[in-house]
Amino acid sequence: MLDLITSVLLEAKQKGKLNRTDVMLRYLRMKYRLKLTSVALDKRIQSLALSSS
Repeated sequence: MLDLITSVLLEAKQKGKLNRTDVMLRYLRMKYRLKLTSVALDKRIQSLALSSS
């Protein structure tokens, strides 16, 4: 089961926007009102990259 952050990251990966973590953080804060640090987002992106390989 995918959570909200993972599904948003998968969509961003399809569009090729994962390299802009500052934009992703801003998007998550504005759209879903999530408080997430850049370190936590980087770890989520790395775990997503490892699991999809």
